Formats: sequence, C-alpha cells, structure tokens
Amino acid sequence: MRSTILGSILSIAWLTLAAIPASAEVLTVNSILVAQKAGAPSDGIITMVNDPANTVEMTAADLVTLRDASVRENVIAALWARVPPSEVTPTPIVPDDARLVDLVRLINSGISESIVAEQVRQAAQPYHLSVNDLIYLKQNRVMETTIAALMAKRAGDPTPDSPAASLGAEAISFDDLILKAPFMSKNRPGRLVMQGDSLAWTDATDHKRNFDFKVTGLEKVWFTCQARTPEDFCYQINFQIVKGARYQFQDRGRESGSNAAVLKLMDALRTYFPQIAYGSPSD
Repeated sequence: MRSTILGSILSIAWLTLAAIPASAEVLTVNSILVAQKAGAPSDGIITMVNDPANTVEMTAADLVTLRDASVRENVIAALWARVPPSEVTPTPIVPDDARLVDLVRLINSGISESIVAEQVRQAAQPYHLSVNDLIYLKQNRVMETTIAALMAKRAGDPTPDSPAASLGAEAISFDDLILKAPFMSKNRPGRLVMQGDSLAWTDATDHKRNFDFKVTGLEKVWFTCQARTPEDFCYQINFQIVKGARYQFQDRGRESGSNAAVLKLMDALRTYFPQIAYGSPSD
C-alpha cells in the first residue's frame, strides 16, 4: 500500500512539475535515466521532451542505449523526433535488418500507418533496432509511432508455434471481475474475454466503456494480495501496458473469501503467454 501511495505521489509531482514553466534544460541519456529511476511517469518525461524550450542532445546510439535500459518506446519515439538533423548522417545507409527496406517501401507506396503497424505486429520474428536501423528509418521519414511499434515487437512476442497461437479463434471468458476505477470513481463489474492475443473488457453497466488491449503489449502482470495464514489471499490482478496504461481487476468474490476468477485469469495468462514478465513493478 505504501509503495502504491508513494508511486501516485511521484506521478502527481512529476506531472505538476512538467506543467510549471521552467528554465530550458538539455536532455541527455543520463537525465532520462535519472528521471526514470526516480519514478517519473512516461507522460511527464514526454512532456519535458516535447517542450520546445528544452534541447535534446542525443544520437541514434544514445537511443539504443535507452532502449536497452528498458526506457519505454513512446519516450524513445518522442526523443527521436527531437534529435537534431545534424545527428543523422546525410549519407544513405543500408539497415542491418533487411525487413526494414520492405517496410519503407510499404510506407512510400501510400499504405496507411495502421496497416503498416499491423504488419509489424504480425511479424514472426522480433525487431532489434540497431543504430543503423534507426538512422535508416529517420532518413526515410518513418513516423515515430511506427518506430515505437517496431521497438515494441521484441523477443517473446507470440509466433505461430507459441502456446498463444493455439488459442486461435477460441475465446476464454473470465466472469465475476470488477474493473477498479480511478480515485473518486465507481468500480464497474464485467468480464474479460481472451481471444488470440487480445483481452477485451465487457462492461456490465455501460457498453460504451468496453475496451480491449493486446496481451503482447503488456509490460508487467502481478497480483495484489492480502497477507493471511496459511497463505496470502490474492484478490486483484494488475496489468501494466507498455504504452503506460494500467488496469486493475478485482475478484467479485473477494468479500466472501473467493478469488477463483483472478486465479483462473492468471493461470490462463501463464499458460498461453509465458513470455510476459510476471511480478510487481518493483521486482
């Protein structure tokens, strides 16, 4: 509980600071890593990056360093958009990943960004963007959102031979769940449906609030538990999305001592998506 409250305070503090006019800053690899280590939310870091008063002093190699340090893809994409043109070599280069040549060809043919992003998601092999790859994409004016999608497609995403692929068109329903709402809002009952690599929330009270997200886009999955004898009682499952959103689902049977719904959901995730990082954000 203390860590949750502290995290909320840090998030509010960073967002508040981002909204206050300040003197110009020079953003470097070190300053971004320090901000991340201090618990700054990605939205707050992106606000600083997008502030025209600030200067980004980075190269393609620096962005690879940040990626390897687990800085979120949307932050890296925002930084890449601010990299001065002088940092990108004017000499045309060949990317290390030959698939990027075909990707650029698709983009230049006029195909929409959403279709290109879907092509990236369906790729059997992950992308490990090198410095040359980033420079190649920059030279060819590939949008930052597409670069972020490429960075998000990493080792561990499901392939045709993975357990997740065996789900196919089959849908697995998880009833008796409650979506935990933000502070001062009302929690909402409903159910989650797992189909393929997606989880879809069906709201029991307002279908306009239905939503879905990709399981492959999860950064972390963990339980919230209550200490008791002989073992902890885990009543809530938490999802941290790579792009920053967080969803929390409680078991409707919590008050009566049941947690069958969240246990069933966690078991299914571990079975079909073993590559996901399981454990609290502090692990």
